[in-house]
Amino acid sequence: MGMRPASELDRPPRTAETARPLGPSVPPGSSGPPGSGRRAADFSRAVLEELYKYPKKKRWIARLLWLPPFGLFGAHRFYLDRTGTGLAQMFSMGGAGAWWVVDFFLIPGMLDGLNEDQAERQRQGLPPRSLSFMPPLTGALLPPFPPWAAKRSGRARLIGDTLILALFGMALGARAVSSGNPEPVIAVLALVAITLLGARWDALAHIPILSGFDRWNHRLRLFYYTTDPGGPLKLAFRPLFGLIIAPFRKRARAESRLYLQLGAWFTIIFTGVDVLQSLSFGGGFGFSPVSFFGDMFGTLASVYLFAAPIGAILTTHLLLERTDRLIWALSAVSIVAILLGFVGVSPLTA
Repeated sequence: MGMRPASELDRPPRTAETARPLGPSVPPGSSGPPGSGRRAADFSRAVLEELYKYPKKKRWIARLLWLPPFGLFGAHRFYLDRTGTGLAQMFSMGGAGAWWVVDFFLIPGMLDGLNEDQAERQRQGLPPRSLSFMPPLTGALLPPFPPWAAKRSGRARLIGDTLILALFGMALGARAVSSGNPEPVIAVLALVAITLLGARWDALAHIPILSGFDRWNHRLRLFYYTTDPGGPLKLAFRPLFGLIIAPFRKRARAESRLYLQLGAWFTIIFTGVDVLQSLSFGGGFGFSPVSFFGDMFGTLASVYLFAAPIGAILTTHLLLERTDRLIWALSAVSIVAILLGFVGVSPLTA
């Protein structure tokens, strides 16, 4: 599929004259606009019907996630939609184990409360908890393009976003070399891959584990569909600015929560793998609290700070219906910039 003419980049995307009511008019998993090669689940009304589901959390899964080592880092609380206390457990190692033990008895109550709340939301036609920033299904309207599309497109926007991707990519690569920790790079590259594959490959939604990341990415797109992402400069400072205003603004809390969830899950995965590797080689874990929690915080902070602007930019251009070639080019800018960050710092640390 060819690139749009340069003049098209200076014009806002097509907009609908009238909004259409939410409903399953487009079958889930079907293709997007003719010639786009994308899934309708990208940002169509069908994805709302697909995502506005209220599955009950399973007790056996919560119990499994409670087991060490992942339970000590709050994995079960993240599963039960308690991101705040999950983060608290992560950085206190389950309250030095005491809080973790107590949670064994608290899990049934947390599980029942969550499932009851979801059931009530379904009865009232409200979005599920994870999509609480979205409109209700009953009587809601969803235009085919975001309401902010007209003012967030054009050549100047594209140039600004490219510069942000390049700067943050190089900074991420340089930090990985200087800290000796490549895990944030792996997480951000995974985000890029999930964003690209989730927009084109329907099978991603049916692969265990990856399907969870695919649904997370859908939630991210839906968030930016209903929320103006702002200009390139705002995106650059979005992570820090979002945390500052999160206590006062629901949308800021929702956005911060999305990226904290991503960072927390990658941090749990990386930390769990490190622990298991250390134990498998014998000789004990060699636990150093300062180093251990410092690495955890560094990974979480890096994933959050770098994933937020990169994810927002790529998602914004997906919602603007840019050509596939342009989306891949923007992704390549991030990857090349990360490599340049590696190359630029490596000689200095040799």
